[in-house]
Amino acid sequence: MEFETARTVAYPWQCDSMGHFATQHYMKVFDDASYHLLGRLGFALCDVARTRRGWADVSHSIEYRSEVLAGDLLLVLSSVERIGRTSITYKSRLTRAGETEKNCAVLTGVAVHFDLERRVALELPADIRAAACRVLQVESLEKFTQGSAD
Repeated sequence: MEFETARTVAYPWQCDSMGHFATQHYMKVFDDASYHLLGRLGFALCDVARTRRGWADVSHSIEYRSEVLAGDLLLVLSSVERIGRTSITYKSRLTRAGETEKNCAVLTGVAVHFDLERRVALELPADIRAAACRVLQVESLEKFTQGSAD
């Protein structure tokens, strides 16, 4: 199940000397999208100061598939790919608005639920785990992650 997690435009000032969207700006769009996906699962960024719990990105893999140029209207669609004990693996597809079947770039990332005081991984909160299971359309985390190392 995919969700719209970001919508933006590629501005001329975001393009590099070769005339296409610079790598640093892909990461900005994908980073924004990851927070929106986590928000769909129940994480509220505004609670971080109080709870001192957040997320640490531990892995990103990006495939660049189609050049993005100044003026392109961009849309990101994200999905949960895997649920671990402490982490969520997700996929975000950057497309042109109106052309969602054609990917400009695809990011696969792993985010770990994180204690910001002790700087250690934490088990996923039950509500976020349950929401992620619903998104994956699985009955329970145990059934889905059987044999998982995380």
